[in-house]
Amino acid sequence: MMDANRKQYKELSRRDFRSDRGFMIRAESSEEVMKVCQEHACSTHGKCESSSEGKEKIKSRMKDVWV
Repeated sequence: MMDANRKQYKELSRRDFRSDRGFMIRAESSEEVMKVCQEHACSTHGKCESSSEGKEKIKSRMKDVWV
């Protein structure tokens, strides 16, 4: 049984891409995760353009978590 005080979030971690780096995004919606992920990719890695294939890969690795 789920605790009534807990809330569901979407989560994406660098570990979901087989990386040991500690970057993790947790947000209320998949759209918010995508936005933060794209901002991170651009500001940190210089990858400011994203393909539909890349977006699908990210969406497929998002998890639902309860906090």
